Amino acid sequence: MITLFIVSPQPYSGKSLLSLLLGMRFLEEGKRVGYIKPVGLSPVKVAGICTDDDAVFINNYLDLKGPLDLICPLPITSELVNQIIQGKIKDLAKKVREAFDGLSVGRDIMLVGGAGSFATGFILGLPSPRIAELLDAKVLLVIRYDSDLSVENIFFARELFREHLIGTVINSIPRDREEYVRKSVLPYIESTGVNVLGAIPSDETLNSVSVGELADYLGGQVLCCEDRLDELCERFMIGAMNVESALRYFRKAANKAVITGGDRPDIQLAALETPTKCVILSGNLYPTAVILAKAQEVGVPMILVSEDTLSIVQRIESLLGKPKIKGEKKIQRGRELFMKNVDFERLCRVLGFQMK
Repeated sequence: MITLFIVSPQPYSGKSLLSLLLGMRFLEEGKRVGYIKPVGLSPVKVAGICTDDDAVFINNYLDLKGPLDLICPLPITSELVNQIIQGKIKDLAKKVREAFDGLSVGRDIMLVGGAGSFATGFILGLPSPRIAELLDAKVLLVIRYDSDLSVENIFFARELFREHLIGTVINSIPRDREEYVRKSVLPYIESTGVNVLGAIPSDETLNSVSVGELADYLGGQVLCCEDRLDELCERFMIGAMNVESALRYFRKAANKAVITGGDRPDIQLAALETPTKCVILSGNLYPTAVILAKAQEVGVPMILVSEDTLSIVQRIESLLGKPKIKGEKKIQRGRELFMKNVDFERLCRVLGFQMK
């Protein structure tokens, strides 16, 4: 059996989506796949069991049937951290190893999902390098390309993981830098002895936020079109001008969310007459019946939020850059990019797997 640990030096680099897509491909190759996320940063209770939200999603989406108490043995909660500080819990490595052993029975490959950064889990005695040793895992590094200095993370990872590191996937390459990265940066990395197993461009769909996520994050009330909450918002626009300017402004972008005051029916109507995924109403001010009827007609959810427009914008800014993997549109778009930009055949060779 092979153990593949997907890690990153920073959060929100694409580890969970890559884990899911790798699982899909290995299943297509007829491999018996297992999944575990030893340390979780998104604790959630399912059927009374505290586990990790992403781990549950991947386990269910791939239909792996992993027990909830094993797929994420250490979801980090304030209670767990307090118990560690007070010295009430020790030998957490044993708990991870036992969960891994239970899930790996009869598997050809175990995918191990990393959490946050290399240092995540340090307070548990289980940062990423320690987990790699504990599970004797091959390590696949995912880095988000922000600048040429991003490649330093690859060499830092090589020092941390040493012989465990099998290669890297470079993610979120800006479109205007893609040609340069492919022609100059990737050959340089390869020349240092590190396998570049994928180079994925930045993508608006993957970086988008669903209407449902927005409503939940803002604590908003969805006033209509609840069946459209899986629509993806790629851009955000503020409506605080006259209606003529608003129409010109809104026509410049599709797949957008418009944030405006609940007392601006003119702006709300302008948003509904252009390609808009949702309208966020600030100030806890209900729209008129005419506006609601129009929103229903065109299928655009209206979300009522108590905060003012500026506060909403600031909160959305803190949400951006933290994309979730849930949503069929995102997964299918991720799969398209994976098939085009990740050398799965080479990865299989590095792992010692035969493809069909």
